[in-house]
Amino acid sequence: MVVVIGGGASGLGVAWDLTLRGIPVTVVEAEEIGAGTSGRFHGLLHSGGRYVISDPVSARQCHEENRILRRIVPTAIEDTGGYFVAVGDDTAYEEAWRKAMDQAGIPAVFVNREVLAARLPGLNPEQRGGYWVPDAILEGFRLLYLLRDNVMSHGGTILTHSRVVAVHEHNGCVSGVTLRTPEGLREIACSAVVNAAGPWAGEVARLFEDPLPMHLASGVMLLFAHRRVPVVVNRLAYPGDGDILVPHGETVILGTTDVHQPYPEPPVPTRDDVAALIARGQLLFPEMTEWRALRAFAGVRPLYASQHGASSRSVSRDFAVVDHGARVGFAGAFSLVGGKWTTFRLMAERTGDAVAQFLGIQAACRTAETPLLPSQSTRRGSPSPIVCECEGVTADDLVAWISSSPEEWRARTWWAMGPCQGTMCVHRGLALTAPSDVSEWRRQLKWVREERERGFWPAAYGDNAREFQLQTAVRYQTLGEGEAHAAL
Repeated sequence: MVVVIGGGASGLGVAWDLTLRGIPVTVVEAEEIGAGTSGRFHGLLHSGGRYVISDPVSARQCHEENRILRRIVPTAIEDTGGYFVAVGDDTAYEEAWRKAMDQAGIPAVFVNREVLAARLPGLNPEQRGGYWVPDAILEGFRLLYLLRDNVMSHGGTILTHSRVVAVHEHNGCVSGVTLRTPEGLREIACSAVVNAAGPWAGEVARLFEDPLPMHLASGVMLLFAHRRVPVVVNRLAYPGDGDILVPHGETVILGTTDVHQPYPEPPVPTRDDVAALIARGQLLFPEMTEWRALRAFAGVRPLYASQHGASSRSVSRDFAVVDHGARVGFAGAFSLVGGKWTTFRLMAERTGDAVAQFLGIQAACRTAETPLLPSQSTRRGSPSPIVCECEGVTADDLVAWISSSPEEWRARTWWAMGPCQGTMCVHRGLALTAPSDVSEWRRQLKWVREERERGFWPAAYGDNAREFQLQTAVRYQTLGEGEAHAAL
């Protein structure tokens, strides 16, 4: 048995890899699936172009994994392609970038300024043209739940709202873990433990008496209410703030800032963060101040570095598999640190190789050629009544996961995540769960509203503020939410 700590892309990827090798796995996640960094990113499936100069190793990894993921999980990828747009007069960087792309074997096709302006309405008229690259949109939550479902269908166990509080050893080898669960403490015997806790990896490694040097950096992203661009758009420059837009459903995400972070929890975005992002985004789309900024959110990059003083822009996006047995004699304890969403499968493969070798199991990685199959419970696109108009979510889509939490509903279907942020559909959805349990309905309603509003306030200006007032009036005057909240 192997215990994997962390229910994000890294942890679930490792679990899937080990499961296909025939190794029993239990994943332990302190919150919900994807509650950390994996659920807080801009959704880019990298072509490698963004890091081809600053981090060529990661760029080549991204390019190869991009092609693999398109084969094994096409249902979680929207193949839009992307553009790197040249703005300003920095032709030296452009030339260096083109040479680096050629050397890395990453396709980049020049598009002249007239064609680019026609394809991207509102683009900065001072742009000098750009390059098409094989970027795409990665539906992170959809892929996370595909991993979860496939791990479980192959005999793996997923424990959420549970935390590993101790790792035990016998004769210098891992022998088991102690979990704190909603039901109390629980012991699990195991032969190996993989720490895939993302920003918390450094703290979890203390359980192995071998803390790791992490370089944490927070990144704020901004969600606009309408799909202003049809494809991924990058500014052709050294990676910086506000230089990428990624469409998602009927919205688009602008990312991202880069600020040193002293702790693993993501910060609460501020109005200054939003203003700074938009100011940078205007280099690509000058009229961005007129777009409706719907909400802001932040994630934490779990970079692995030995020098905390360096800017995280200069820290490699490469990853490392740390063998704590070799470092401090805690045999069977491993940590997976660093990396990117796009490279999660490769990260899991390298970790699986190390764990299988330790366990003496001769089984090769199979994830590169094994498709992740959707659960038979998934019924997206069925003809049942529409519950969420913004994202086209039907009653059957939600009933398929009737025993799940509202958070899992959001992740699996994008319910309540569109431009209206669930003004009406929250009531419709929750009415499907437990219509006779009024107290539970009120609790869930309060949770959803607070979760949605948390990211709204930094972007509460202009049309967004006016629309929020309208939404509030509908919720309280038409739907009677004031009475529901008062009863809690």
